[in-house]
Amino acid sequence: MWSMFATVVIVAFIIYLSYLASRYLGRGIAKISSSRYMRLIDQITLGQERYIAIVQVSGKYLLVGITAGQVNILSELSDEELFPLTPEEENGEIRTPDFRGMLDKLNGLGRKRR
Repeated sequence: MWSMFATVVIVAFIIYLSYLASRYLGRGIAKISSSRYMRLIDQITLGQERYIAIVQVSGKYLLVGITAGQVNILSELSDEELFPLTPEEENGEIRTPDFRGMLDKLNGLGRKRR
């Protein structure tokens, strides 16, 4: 009985130490990855070591393709081309995006590029 109690205490202590270590490491990584001139807006994984990311560099938004061997600028985006795809919160309520408004916005982007 005593050994089972000791095992539970040791496991709880290890979990607590893991929590403290993750908080400490998280702060260090946040400081290292911060930049004064660039920031990562969003990214999505396409496969193993393959990403597409939106990076803001001095007011410009760049769509960037990232693989293990290289980084390519795919496109430059404007503010009008960026809109969230997840529901927004408004006054504490989750608001579903207006599908018609999103289609109109996308349709308008196609006309601008022609």
